[in-house]
Amino acid sequence: MPASFVGKRVIVTGASGGIGAGIALAFAQAGAQVVVHYRSRKKGAEQTAADIREAGGTAVCVYADLRVDEDIEQLVAESLTAFGGIDILVNNAGIVHKAAICDTTTEQWDTVLNTNLRAPMALSRAVAQHMIAEKNGGVILNNTSIHGFRSTPYFSAYAASKAALDAFTQVAALEWAEYGLRVNAFAPGVVPVERTEQILHEQQDLWMPHIPQHRFGTPADIAHLVLFLASSEASWITGQIYPCDGGMTSQLNMPKRPRPAPPQE
Repeated sequence: MPASFVGKRVIVTGASGGIGAGIALAFAQAGAQVVVHYRSRKKGAEQTAADIREAGGTAVCVYADLRVDEDIEQLVAESLTAFGGIDILVNNAGIVHKAAICDTTTEQWDTVLNTNLRAPMALSRAVAQHMIAEKNGGVILNNTSIHGFRSTPYFSAYAASKAALDAFTQVAALEWAEYGLRVNAFAPGVVPVERTEQILHEQQDLWMPHIPQHRFGTPADIAHLVLFLASSEASWITGQIYPCDGGMTSQLNMPKRPRPAPPQE
């Protein structure tokens, strides 16, 4: 039976499309009131909110540049004004920078780290302080990536930011457990979204040998995991990082071997 989030107040950052939009819609369909955060894609956030309302849910759109402390404070304040509290935070927003290390400028490195690591830390801190004061527990979930522990060339800034976010997830879980807060991370594999869908489908022959389930993921695949981790069914799970990648990180990068013959009787 699907978990119910009736009465729960949820913030989903980067919910103007892709995985974030899928997570926001899934929470709303399960009964939650959802803050749809965006920075640059207002129309996308409005579409996510419209989809939620069409499905019978409740949503508000809130702008914030999460690299700016004042914007984080405003996002928390507007969320509290809209719904009276925050029960669940999903730090989904992030950016990718693909370049060789020697071609990556310090400014580019800082932009990725500020967006993918500093921002979720600062927002988690602000939301956790509210949750601790309310004494009702709470859940914080961070979108990391399989790049945090299995990466490829040209993703140095992105991989470093996600590996550090995994570590932050574990430390935050330890520090806030005594207050009834749970902190976990979900690490998506290859999930086509608006900006990558065309090129990934053009490159299916390149990707499929590395994905045992032989398909790309979907925002719904990720949302199912997120809702489980946020639910009461996961009440004894904290400080963990969960890949959701169709088995991609479970295998060695070796040529496919022939299936062994069945044993002889």
